[in-house]
Parts: sequence; C-alpha cells; structure tokens
Amino acid sequence: MKDAVESLLEKFDLAFTSEQCDFFRFLYENLHLEELSNIEQHFFIDFFYKSETLRSMAAFALELADIMHEIYGNIPVVEHAERLANGKEQRLYDERKWHIVRRRKLNRQRIKKGNILYVPFEEYKKETGPIIICLEQTTGMAAYSDLCKSIILPFFMSAHRERRDLYIVPYDCHVHVHFRFEGGHLNLSDFKDFINYRANGEAEILPVLHFVKGLLQENQHCTEADVIIFTEGTPIDGQHLVGKQAKAVLEEMKRKYHAEFSVIVMHEHNFNEQQFWFANKAFFADDAIQ
Repeated sequence: MKDAVESLLEKFDLAFTSEQCDFFRFLYENLHLEELSNIEQHFFIDFFYKSETLRSMAAFALELADIMHEIYGNIPVVEHAERLANGKEQRLYDERKWHIVRRRKLNRQRIKKGNILYVPFEEYKKETGPIIICLEQTTGMAAYSDLCKSIILPFFMSAHRERRDLYIVPYDCHVHVHFRFEGGHLNLSDFKDFINYRANGEAEILPVLHFVKGLLQENQHCTEADVIIFTEGTPIDGQHLVGKQAKAVLEEMKRKYHAEFSVIVMHEHNFNEQQFWFANKAFFADDAIQ
C-alpha cells in the first residue's frame, strides 16, 4: 500500500530516487505539507526538485537525527514528537497532552490562604508565546548556513503541534528581514525566501535582541516564549552584553515575557560564557560539523 508521500509524487508524475524520496518524506512530515492545496503542493515539490539547498538541508537533518533529538529534547518547551500513524490522531493526541500540561501548571500556581483558594485563571487563558529563531547570516557563518537551516526545519513541527507562532530572524549587523509562520503553518513564499536568504558582513547581537524584544511586545498576551540564537560565537559587540543597558533589556525579557534563551554555537572554543550569561542552554555544533 502506497503511503502519502508516494501517492503525492505519483500524482504529479515525478520520478525521484529513493534517497530524494527520503529527503522529501522528512520535509513532508516536519512541514505538514498535507495541509497545502494541490497547487501549493505542486509548487513545493517543484521548488524541492530545483533547489539543491533545500535537498542538502533535508539530507543534513536526516544525518543529524540523533544530535537534533538531543537539542529538541533540551530546549525549553520544544520536545520530540511521538509519531503516530494517523495525522489526525497525532493532532488529537498532542492537543490532549498540551491541555494536560496547562492544567498541571495551573495547579502548581494555586495559592491557599486560610479557607480561600486563589486560582490564576488569567494566566491559564494566556497562550504560550512564540518560538523566535535568531539566525546569524554572516561571512563567517556562510559555511554553516545550510547546516543551521536544516536544524531549524523540525521547529516547524513543534510550533505547529503547540499552535505557536514561529519567527525566523536572520541577522548580521542589522535585521533586514524576518519571517513569521503563524501557528507553525507553512507560508510557501516566506519559506522559499528563508531558504534562499544570504547575508554578508559581521555579526552584532544587540540589534537582533532589541528586535526580539519588539516581537515579544507584540505578543505580550502570551507567556513562555523561546528564543534560540544560532551564532558563530563571536559577535563584534559581544562585550556589550555584560553592560548595564543590555542586561536590563535581557532581564526584562526573561521576567516580563518569561523568555527562555538557548544558544547554538558552531564551535565551542568560540563561546564566551560570560557574554552569553543570559542563555538557559548552550549547544555546540562541533560534532555535527565534523
């Protein structure tokens, strides 16, 4: 019996190698391509067929499955999805699981004073905040661009499952563009632009952190935002991260928006622990690069 991927490729009369089918199957599962219209699916398949970058990213992601599992298992809130055979069954399972987590959180936040039980229902109503990925795109990161983008791909599944907005913010010395995927749903135009986006120059971290603060302000009704920073590890303004102004901004994001920061660094020897004092987690891509 043919699976969904085989049926889709047959429908558009495209002959892929078994290896290309594996790459496409990974993208199909992580990007929820079954939700796209026939025209959009055809557009995506054509883009996949023509884009060596996208195929390389999928290949990287498959090769790095174990490493990526560790990353997603440790970044706050983002967890590895248990795969079930039926897509609808998977979504219902995730919904039930997500509601259980929220109820447990509500129970932990109850306060009893005398014979009065205070229940913070307003907190329960708030939606979980966005996943914001800050992707350094500089001359120094050019060699790792496809690797980093391949690690980002499964975040679409996490955002979709938890009904969270996914922002991808490429940066060098400035933020020139950003991509928003509402509820983790695939926007083909922005996705294609994200895959093809390249920038040159050196990296400054403060401009992108201020940009992130702006995104959090737009989502201030939400809680528990996750911010993941991909970096070579040596922003030219890194020393300013320990300054009073930067500390105040970062501490406000952590306090007011419950932002959790994770850093994915290309080489461990480039990582300055003092400068990235605000990170809850740090991962190093040395093993993946080798």
